[in-house]
Amino acid sequence: MKSVLSIILTALLLTSCDFIFKDHSKDDEIVLEQKPVVLGTDKDEKGCVTSAGYMWSQTKNRCIRVFEEGFRLTPYNTVSDSTEVDEEQATLNAYVVFNEDKSIAELFLPDAKNSLLLKRESEGKPYVKADWMLEAWKGYVLKKGNQVQYVSAVAVEKKITGSDVGE
Repeated sequence: MKSVLSIILTALLLTSCDFIFKDHSKDDEIVLEQKPVVLGTDKDEKGCVTSAGYMWSQTKNRCIRVFEEGFRLTPYNTVSDSTEVDEEQATLNAYVVFNEDKSIAELFLPDAKNSLLLKRESEGKPYVKADWMLEAWKGYVLKKGNQVQYVSAVAVEKKITGSDVGE
């Protein structure tokens, strides 16, 4: 009987201490719930969900994710007469998507709202529109005027060392 009584008294003591030492100054405050952003509510004029990475493709005639279906082109910089791809500018990649017969290359430039369609006269010729030109040379090279702007992304091979299998 004494053990039951001591348990009840300890519980009451802890409950009263919690009530006494608790900061009650914020009890009258109203906390507003922030509604989470729901993907799919930000469709563009073509119905593509931009927050999920979709853009309208004129060549595919549907919403696509260019980073999944396109060829990645990285920014090109000339540093002391050598070619380097600036890896710090990874968010500035351009993408190219081709139509079925590869006569049209659709160019998606960073920060551009709409894509640009480049056409070629025949196989082996570059894709052109105005001062843009896409050539197939050791991958792809995209020029504006005579200046190289983008080159094919270089695949980086990584070695796997060790094993995740226990010995």
